[in-house]
Amino acid sequence: MDSTKKQTKVYSSMVSIGKELAVDVYSKSGFLLLKRGHYVLTPEQKQKLVSLGFAEAKAETKPADKPNLNDSNKQSQFEDIAFLQQRVRSVLHHAMVTRNVEDKVMEIAQTLIQLAEQHPDALIASIFLVPFSEYSVAHSLHTAALLSILTRHIALPPKHRETLICAALTMNIAQVELQNELFGQAARLDDEQRQAVLDHPLMSSAILREAGVDNQLWHTLVQTHHESWHGNGYPFGLPKEQILPPAHMLHLADITCAKLLPRRYRAALLPATALGQIFQRKDNEFDQSFTTMLVKELGIYPPGSFVRIASEEICVVISAGAKPSEPLTAAIRRADGPPYGEPLLRDTSKPAYKVVAPCHAREAKVRVSFLAHLWKC
Repeated sequence: MDSTKKQTKVYSSMVSIGKELAVDVYSKSGFLLLKRGHYVLTPEQKQKLVSLGFAEAKAETKPADKPNLNDSNKQSQFEDIAFLQQRVRSVLHHAMVTRNVEDKVMEIAQTLIQLAEQHPDALIASIFLVPFSEYSVAHSLHTAALLSILTRHIALPPKHRETLICAALTMNIAQVELQNELFGQAARLDDEQRQAVLDHPLMSSAILREAGVDNQLWHTLVQTHHESWHGNGYPFGLPKEQILPPAHMLHLADITCAKLLPRRYRAALLPATALGQIFQRKDNEFDQSFTTMLVKELGIYPPGSFVRIASEEICVVISAGAKPSEPLTAAIRRADGPPYGEPLLRDTSKPAYKVVAPCHAREAKVRVSFLAHLWKC
């Protein structure tokens, strides 16, 4: 808190259990106890804020209402991410006739970085929840979004973070239609499809060069995002020592997002299952520091995923909690009943609401619009 601004004691009516906090609450020494917009979950948490908390005297002290989907003044982050899908689609389909492609992709990358810094929970949740019409577009955006999250705490040379995310957005530009076709294909690839897949890293780089992209690191990452530590990747079959760390991270994010997204012929893997499979391959196939970072950032129950709790309710995860096994969740419906009128906050640190198991999105049986307001501006 700015020491030049007058402080006022937090009083009981400013804090409502199950509602958003209307002010930033600080300790007397100026330490931020809870940020405005976060939920107050328990009587104990309210009591702590009231007994220890101070706010700026000019702050709006009217308690916030519960989230309201019809409140036009509160824009869901999902709307921004859905718009990003359209921007990515335009680049992937029209790169050769679009002016300043490099700048346009870089702008998308910078937007993702901004979302990762300011709204990481919403960005992760969007991977699971925001609908898409084209798999190829969604997968590129999801991979780029995941890399935006993973690189938040990594020291990289100037512009390398943006370049890595640009590579994720454009790594499959040569096989946009093929990816969409394979999204619904349960049968094995035929010879023509297999060759197109093997060729796409080099073909994507070639298309980017024709479109005016001159960044050599960008091209290298696109060309090598399918190289494997086993030496059996493509198109070059590089040994582990010759694969750049950012290309390896791109490879990991690419595989992770492919596992987390469903196909028309199969459900997505539960996040815990997908991350478990990847973590088991650490040291042998993936850099342990990268897999550890992946598990740490996504957690056991990532935002946007679904869980079943002890009260026999299906919940969506909003954000991480104090412990990995105790996320902040909102109950959507009883397992054997219709959806509630609005999501209800559940404190999973309480035995009555303890997380029992993750569950698939299909068990939630609700539209994304019903959940979108849980991650808003």
